[in-house]
Amino acid sequence: MARSSCRDALVLLGIATIAEGSGCSGKDPYRPGDSIGVFHVTSKLVSSTCGAAPDPWEFDVRLRHEKSTLYWVQGDAPISAVVDAAAHATMKATATQTVRAADARAQMAACALERDDVVDLTLAPMAAPVDLRSVTSFTGTLTYRFGPTDGSECEDQITASGGGYDALPCTVSYSVTGKRTGDAK
Repeated sequence: MARSSCRDALVLLGIATIAEGSGCSGKDPYRPGDSIGVFHVTSKLVSSTCGAAPDPWEFDVRLRHEKSTLYWVQGDAPISAVVDAAAHATMKATATQTVRAADARAQMAACALERDDVVDLTLAPMAAPVDLRSVTSFTGTLTYRFGPTDGSECEDQITASGGGYDALPCTVSYSVTGKRTGDAK
């Protein structure tokens, strides 16, 4: 992966947040529950052991809810978590992508990278009991961890070998703030 491709991939992380087993309910798995609204997210890079990453990084996300479950909807299937009494939720997702197929001639195993995403948010305004319909903003962190799967050979993905990652496994972490900018259906 070329260095610019790595940066492009990092930019696309928020656009294509994946959610295997997100547990969505309702008739449309991409629009679960009821809309809270569209939120404009501004993120600031906190750290990256992967290499260059966008900073600042801005994008839009749709928040939805069903009772105390919060859904983060952005491009792919939503990710979700239960919001606690302090208006806090931690959403997690994991996906694996084959970066390079195995090469029998070179006797090289495939390179598959696992990506673990964690969205940790505190919603506002905070009132007891928490009413997700009244959320107008949030703060928190957005963290991505990349690492080779068991049996993968990914040394060629390291910058020193011409790849796009400074190290593997590696982590990219952002602080995020979101402000409601409108309604979403």
